[in-house]
Amino acid sequence: MIHYDKRRVAQYFGRAADSYIDNDRLQRGIADHLLQHLRKITGGTQSVLDVGCGPAHHQSALEQLGQHYIGIDLAPQMLAKAQSNSDPHQSLIVADMEHLPLARSSIGILFSNLAMQWGNDIAALLCDWYRVLAPGGQVAASTVLAGSLQPLGDCFAALDGRPHTNQWLSFACFAKHVRSLPWQVHCQQHHVVQEFPTVEAMLRELKGVGANYTVRESSGLFSRARYRKLQEALEGYRNANGMLELHWEIGTFYGLKQVEES
Repeated sequence: MIHYDKRRVAQYFGRAADSYIDNDRLQRGIADHLLQHLRKITGGTQSVLDVGCGPAHHQSALEQLGQHYIGIDLAPQMLAKAQSNSDPHQSLIVADMEHLPLARSSIGILFSNLAMQWGNDIAALLCDWYRVLAPGGQVAASTVLAGSLQPLGDCFAALDGRPHTNQWLSFACFAKHVRSLPWQVHCQQHHVVQEFPTVEAMLRELKGVGANYTVRESSGLFSRARYRKLQEALEGYRNANGMLELHWEIGTFYGLKQVEES
């Protein structure tokens, strides 16, 4: 089983706090898709939870759906950025998304965009999310799946025969975990392709959102010689428009927690 060092994860994302909103093209696109599947809360708890909120870029959209925004993130620097950019009356909490410091059935909407992949135990994570979601509450979340970061991942591995990307769940495994809980949700897989003019631009965007963390500590990965070899390997993957492609497999799920029968 893969084990993420949460201290290191927080450090990587903390260092990306100032550059995140300038490099989060992928995150914004997936968030827009998730938000389309949420509706304004009309009764019950009015709290909207943003799990892995980062600099809280989606706070304004989420506040249109409920009266109380709660942002949770592992990196204090991200929440400091969120505090400086947004409503000072929001609730921002430094916490691990696998152990939410919230009461049972206290959340009307749970939103999480491209954060689940940093969990060490997806089954336990989903159980805790289910616990805090109120009956009738809505959920919309996304994660990175196996097959992502290609062909960059293969080109990296060709340099030294070692993996330089994290190992993500397959869609089948992701969907199985999500559907193991008694909420009414729909799971989807999305293939997303980003284009970059240069290898430098590609790596800068990944680093800019903190996504350059790997379980294995890097050792000289970006020496000049290795960087040149990486450039040469990726040049063979330019598309008809002359751009370098980065392929992602994204899993999403959205739906409702059933109202308990009396």
